[in-house]
Amino acid sequence: MRAVHIIFPVLRGARKFKIEKGRRWSVIEHLILQALATRPRSARELSEDSGGLPRRVIIEAITRLMRAGWVELLSSGSTVVFDATNIGKARSVDQELPSAITPTNKWRSFQIDAHTGAAFRVGDLTTLHYNAVPQTTDEQIVHFLDRPAIESEDLGEIFNAIEGQDELIVGVHPSATRLSRTNGIVTYRHGVPEGIPSKAPKAFVDFIENEYAKVRELEKTLPEPSRPAVAAATRESSDNSYLFDNTDLILDGKGHEEALSKLIKSADTRILIHSGFVTTNVDAVLPKLLAAAGRSVRIDLFYGQDEAEGARTSSELAIEHLKKKIAGTGVREMFHIHPFSTESHSKIAIADDRQAGWTAIVGSCNWLAADYKSFDASVRLRDPRLVGQLLKILGKMAKGRVGVWNDTNVAGLFVLGRSVERLPAKGGRKAQIDLLFTGDHAPLVMEAARMARERVFVLSHQFGIAGRPVTIFPLMDSAKSSGIDVSVFYGKSSGKRGAGKMTAEELLDLRQRYGEAGLVLRSVERPRLHAKVLGWDRDEIAITSFNWLSVDPNDQKPLREIGVRIKSNRIAEQFLQDFDRAQW
Repeated sequence: MRAVHIIFPVLRGARKFKIEKGRRWSVIEHLILQALATRPRSARELSEDSGGLPRRVIIEAITRLMRAGWVELLSSGSTVVFDATNIGKARSVDQELPSAITPTNKWRSFQIDAHTGAAFRVGDLTTLHYNAVPQTTDEQIVHFLDRPAIESEDLGEIFNAIEGQDELIVGVHPSATRLSRTNGIVTYRHGVPEGIPSKAPKAFVDFIENEYAKVRELEKTLPEPSRPAVAAATRESSDNSYLFDNTDLILDGKGHEEALSKLIKSADTRILIHSGFVTTNVDAVLPKLLAAAGRSVRIDLFYGQDEAEGARTSSELAIEHLKKKIAGTGVREMFHIHPFSTESHSKIAIADDRQAGWTAIVGSCNWLAADYKSFDASVRLRDPRLVGQLLKILGKMAKGRVGVWNDTNVAGLFVLGRSVERLPAKGGRKAQIDLLFTGDHAPLVMEAARMARERVFVLSHQFGIAGRPVTIFPLMDSAKSSGIDVSVFYGKSSGKRGAGKMTAEELLDLRQRYGEAGLVLRSVERPRLHAKVLGWDRDEIAITSFNWLSVDPNDQKPLREIGVRIKSNRIAEQFLQDFDRAQW
């Protein structure tokens, strides 16, 4: 068996990071201190009261608390018990325990795999100059991967890779230095890889193993006496159970207007809104935002409309209008309006609430452009792990060109996102939830067509030619072969008159032909349909910014469309009932 060298493109860079050094207190340590503040307890009692937490963990936590002077040792007969000191009792009621943190600034170098975005410390990957790349011979095969045009590096990946023990990166100094290019190499000898870092992310490991499998598949045509089978990568099922209740669905215009008002009114320190477009309809939201700014709530606004060649977009003009309105209010410093388009069609609103915690709303509503008279669909996310991911995604969308970190606010979103991710989730019902990105939408239609047993339904703002191979054809085939009910609703035909826009006669003909194949195509005009939803059977639904019936996602940017897939008891059935009631 010949050796196989996988050569892949790597970006290398160095930045000056703002780092806080020192171990932070864990949630477990905080809970133990709170328990001891109520009454003295032994280690055994603490273990029992915690539901079976290992004694070793209890002792380690108490040891740290004693070193801080917050817990003391007492004797109660033959039993050793622990009690909170007066200072410890005072600290136990704090929202977070104060840590002995030392701030510092350090230069750190890093490497990024250009295909998966996985980040590593310099030295973790074996790299070599292009001139030193080996050649394919009788003894070895060289598999060289082209360099993709990645949109931007993931700061969260970089932070995770270069943080040392008891370190937390809280910021990064702006830098216009571009990342340099080099090549990484992983070598397989007798099926065993050399050069994959021990702490490599699963996405990177899977990517390299898939490339190796491709080489072995092609090599089958060559005379080779022995070819042990390449072991397939074992994919671990990720924990996608998050806080959710079916009441977290937000539907119709009034529902979205009320949800945004509540989000803004309840915000404690931050409000972040990403709208695909901005129009002068933002004037209706502005008084609520100004009131929040008056409470010292920081407000970050982003828009995604593509920047036009040689002309200003309607969103840019509306942003200028908004800036003029804010300029004379006295709270201008509380607003940060992102200076350029994120080129994302997604719609996201995020804020923190002193009582409810961090909340995000993801779906179809253009928060800074809507008149709140259309039928939109969104999902309220209350699990800090999901909200933290979305904050980091906002940072990635807003960062701009690869390697240019010219806005400290952007790096701050990564730091904030990582902090929110680590917050404890509140109790409540849960559901299986996955965030959806551009490339996830087309495969999800195929899955719905394959897995549905009773029905599939689709809602899309627009209906056009591009959406037929993505959505219509797979569902039509499923309707034919499985006999399931397929219903497709749209708001309007996409395109301009005379340039791809279908006439009424053409639409009527399509409805008839689709109907003969078992697919019901129907336009919805009252209320105006702006929701983007895919659902099947009773328990599966996806709510997103993606127009299922008018967009081909293959050539889109990874973060251009963002949505949520949910599996929850009767959620699809409930949605259809609410949608039926909303139609006039």
